[in-house]
Amino acid sequence: MLRLTDLRPAKFVSIAALLCMAAVSGACVAAPSPAAPSPASQPDAVQQDAPRTPEFSTTEIPADKLTAPEVAAPAAQDDCPGLDSALAQVAASPDPLEQARQSLMTVRDGKIQVVLVLSQEDTTFLQNYDVEIGAQAGTQVQAFVPPGRLCDLAKTDEVLAINPAAQAITQ
Repeated sequence: MLRLTDLRPAKFVSIAALLCMAAVSGACVAAPSPAAPSPASQPDAVQQDAPRTPEFSTTEIPADKLTAPEVAAPAAQDDCPGLDSALAQVAASPDPLEQARQSLMTVRDGKIQVVLVLSQEDTTFLQNYDVEIGAQAGTQVQAFVPPGRLCDLAKTDEVLAINPAAQAITQ
């Protein structure tokens, strides 16, 4: 028979450590999970907590009542070089000021706020186009322009580009 006094201290520590690990690992065994119900015990439909999808009805609309929304044909880029596409749509619209408002552009006194990019800092020619000049920084001019004059301005040699004015988002 083996006595504790017969063991050397190093062997004693090793055996004690093994016994502790065996005890700990036995305590860490996970409890068995509940068995999943057998397919024979489940009903045909899968049980869910989600509500059923409601039934939808459809409405038939006669062909003579169908209409497409009116969309302004965008001006060709060759017709108005340098004019932003959103402004080209506004200019081609049957009601340009309303189209500008719907596009969240600033409209004042029948004119649309834009940024003109000029080839030079001189703005005297803008008087011929009924342009109301606001701020100017070098060759960029923030101005109010009648929608009917946007394409005319874009065709001039003095105007390189016409863009919508940036708008701040307010609530």
